[in-house]
Amino acid sequence: MQAVPSIDTTVEVALRSRLHQDGLRFRKGTRPEASIRCKADIVFRRARVCIFVDGCFWHGCPRHFHCPKSNAAWWREKIDDNIARDERQTRCLTQCGWTVIRLWEHEVADHLDECVHRIEGAVS
Repeated sequence: MQAVPSIDTTVEVALRSRLHQDGLRFRKGTRPEASIRCKADIVFRRARVCIFVDGCFWHGCPRHFHCPKSNAAWWREKIDDNIARDERQTRCLTQCGWTVIRLWEHEVADHLDECVHRIEGAVS
């Protein structure tokens, strides 16, 4: 599992590159709010918008996640904990005045233009 990248995945790089090409400037892999223990993939501080690109396997995508057959109970608990953490972080950031956009990796890969348009709308 150490070989699985948690930052700078192919879809994250593609999304950041496109946002940068469109003239948007942001921070990557940083805490939006110092009091909340989480790092967003992309943060627009002035606009108070943060973006999370959630991997389909690790975050339990309803379309693509299939629980491994080996040690299935452990994996199901692990993914359920990840989902609960994501919801908790989103709720905390929203309560602090942040706009949180969560994108599935397959959304970015398949519909990059739509994802960029959604982000640009939130930032402007």
